[in-house]
Amino acid sequence: MKLDSFRVAAAELPMARPFSHAGAKRQTTASVLVFAEASGHTGWGEGAPRSYVTAETVESAQAAIEALDLDLLDRVLAVPDFAGAITALRELDLEAALGGPVPMPAAAAAVELALFDLICSIHRKTGFEALQSQESFASILRSEAVASPVSFVVDLSSGVAAKTSALSPEAIASIRHVKVKVSADLDDCVQRVLQVREVFGPDATVVLDANGAWTPELAHAAVRRLAGLSIGWIEEPVGPRDWPTMRSLREASGIPIMLDESFASRSDLEAAAAHGAADLVNIRISKCGGLLRSLSLLRVAHGLGLRAQLGVHVGEIGPLWGAMRLLAGSYAGLATVEAGKHDQWFPEPLTEPAIAVDRDRYLLPAPADRSIGLGLRPSANLRRTLESSQETHREEREKVGTSR
Repeated sequence: MKLDSFRVAAAELPMARPFSHAGAKRQTTASVLVFAEASGHTGWGEGAPRSYVTAETVESAQAAIEALDLDLLDRVLAVPDFAGAITALRELDLEAALGGPVPMPAAAAAVELALFDLICSIHRKTGFEALQSQESFASILRSEAVASPVSFVVDLSSGVAAKTSALSPEAIASIRHVKVKVSADLDDCVQRVLQVREVFGPDATVVLDANGAWTPELAHAAVRRLAGLSIGWIEEPVGPRDWPTMRSLREASGIPIMLDESFASRSDLEAAAAHGAADLVNIRISKCGGLLRSLSLLRVAHGLGLRAQLGVHVGEIGPLWGAMRLLAGSYAGLATVEAGKHDQWFPEPLTEPAIAVDRDRYLLPAPADRSIGLGLRPSANLRRTLESSQETHREEREKVGTSR
């Protein structure tokens, strides 16, 4: 079997409200979508390039995917049995195949998810069955997918009161994990922690995410200010891969440190562990190069004694969310799960079925029992938007060509 069609599309869609942290502010999506077709079956994948995380842009990721040698993908599809095809996909080094002067994990994720979804469609298998088919993952997977409690995120676009005022009493009682985005303003940081504690009580796990905004000096001042406030951990307190400072923060404060921007590869995990610089890592499927590669990295992290959070990129459109839901329900041992806010960012659904989180109990549902692959299809609204965007880009290229 070979690919009949392989299409790449840039998707930059408006969000209903902004999301801000110390590293960036976003009010539009920025994803690369891949649609792969073979013998009447379709798979779709997504990558979320973020220049401040992996140095990728939508343009660079799209160009890399468009230049990919499709014979490599045809060889994966040519494997006749289901488990063998998933194994071939897992063993395919997509980042190397995509080339370029820097690694391209978001581009790799888009291609991997499209092939994963396509293989499942061809064999009429669920995504959970695909993961279970890999013996190397057996020790870290559940025997069946489950619903997952999700964290509540307070970003910098508004205050704590504004973020929590719409929550129902049931939601406030259900939320046991709160991530607070913080800036270099330590007074504001402490105040936000106190306000979160007032809303959610003393038993909720409260963690801070600085997105690398603190200098080493400010980070040490921060942990001194935070002493006694029962902080669960601090995510990415200083610049990427500043292992000595992260280790000194752990030793000085006893507050665990989580890696996010500092972690995208196995070598990052091993370096952090060797330096005693981290306790946890934030797995984001696009940042890590795909669903299967994320599971491989989770296995490595587990072996190094590092716990993991499953995170998302703001503005993910569909396939990445489907992969995150699958991984959240399948991997036994996550410290917490972030589910995003598609229902708040996009007034019209971008997928069929529509992405949904139980906002009363703050639960991420497990994939439906017989949902094939990633369990989502592009909605009519998304298809219209992509077609309109591609038509606009064609007209712009034609105008440029005429002017020359």
